[in-house]
Amino acid sequence: MRPAQTPGASAESARIVALEAAWNDAEVNRDAKSLDLLLADRFVNTGDDGLFQDKKSWLAKIRDQSDQFLQLANSGIAVSIYENTAVVTGEYKEKVKIKGKIVQRSGRFTDTWVRRDGEWKCVGSQSTLIDPRNSP
Repeated sequence: MRPAQTPGASAESARIVALEAAWNDAEVNRDAKSLDLLLADRFVNTGDDGLFQDKKSWLAKIRDQSDQFLQLANSGIAVSIYENTAVVTGEYKEKVKIKGKIVQRSGRFTDTWVRRDGEWKCVGSQSTLIDPRNSP
């Protein structure tokens, strides 16, 4: 199956990019309610720490008060739409307070979105940290 090449594809791509930005804002603000609306019920996440989580456990991590995102931004985003599925890849940079220590790091991500009843929901997310020694 090839990515959609229709005029509406760019509008849908822009919509997906906006959803990704809303996701980042919700993570920074620990807004689990907004994140819940973006994620499919059977959402799965493979974190940059290798931890595999379902929607319930991932949202619990967002609500956890031990770590806090101070900044989170995406760049180099590419969206490929295949009918009712979108695959998003890109790079992220984050500033996180982990156990009282501020850490800055970057990584790459792949998110998979599915459109049902006119709504896009993320069904899967995977992130990988970039070793700073390998950064340009």
